[in-house]
Amino acid sequence: MLASKERHYYSIEEYFEHIAEAFGFPELHHHFTSDYFVSDGLQIHVDVLVHHKSAPTVVFIPGTAIYALCYSEFLYKLHLRGFNVVGFDPRGHGRSEGARGDYSVEELMRDTHSAISYAINKFNDNVSLMGSSQGGIVSLYMAAKDSRLKGVVCQNFADLTAPEAAKLTRFPRLSKYLRPLLMNFGSIMPNTPIPINAYLDLELVKIKYFGNMKNFVDQDPLALHHVSFRALQSLASTPLPKPLHQIEVPVMVFQGTADSIFSVEMTQSIFDRLECKKHFELFEGQDHAIIAEVPDLILPSIVKWLEGIHDYKAIHADEIKMPNGLTFN
Repeated sequence: MLASKERHYYSIEEYFEHIAEAFGFPELHHHFTSDYFVSDGLQIHVDVLVHHKSAPTVVFIPGTAIYALCYSEFLYKLHLRGFNVVGFDPRGHGRSEGARGDYSVEELMRDTHSAISYAINKFNDNVSLMGSSQGGIVSLYMAAKDSRLKGVVCQNFADLTAPEAAKLTRFPRLSKYLRPLLMNFGSIMPNTPIPINAYLDLELVKIKYFGNMKNFVDQDPLALHHVSFRALQSLASTPLPKPLHQIEVPVMVFQGTADSIFSVEMTQSIFDRLECKKHFELFEGQDHAIIAEVPDLILPSIVKWLEGIHDYKAIHADEIKMPNGLTFN
């Protein structure tokens, strides 16, 4: 474990400095430019990496409880391969405005729509979307809604109204019995906070330097500890904007075979129903924190997909001079 939750940080900057030191690579957060856009009147924080105004842009959505800079090594290395990167913290997450942990899938989609608009206005309309976990689900939903996208890359995805989506919770056997209660409480007490670890077993998600995701969430000053009943209700009931077979935006999905939250069988069942240009890649033995754990393993496949989607030649890893402490393995 990297640090105990009792440690006090005088600023977010001090915390990022500590993380950079512990991870043993340069202070990558200094390479990102902080900015914001407005979604439903809320300031949504973005972390931007600029390659070139004419280069393709990847908009990135983080997973449950965390924020874009949690994926800084992967995003930075993707940028070095020749892409602009716009990572954003959805409302109620990270450094964005909004009640902490209180959101709906529809609101996350509106934030994502605004992030895509931000990227188009800042760079050009050659934009793809990538998301991890909850962000992967939102990315699939946006593929069903936003025709501006050239493609999406999802680390995991789900159809939230499908019966198999209950398997994403900590207690899948109880989910079908608890769902009516969740829907009722979500309407009666929408803002009531529910500990994230009550419905997702974060201790199962292994993360280097921290041990597991629970340790990270416990000590990170920006991570969410709770989400609202309203958020859980939305995550249990929001339908895709259109059926899977009607999605036309190209979709790539990837995950580890040892993912402790999303089963390969569920991902495969959704992938099989897609009729758009698509690609499914499995990484043997990798768990749910695959983007943070092994960025160099997954990056070549993602870059290859993006090259085809954007008709763009990325920079070869061998051509890049890496900062001290960072390598392409």
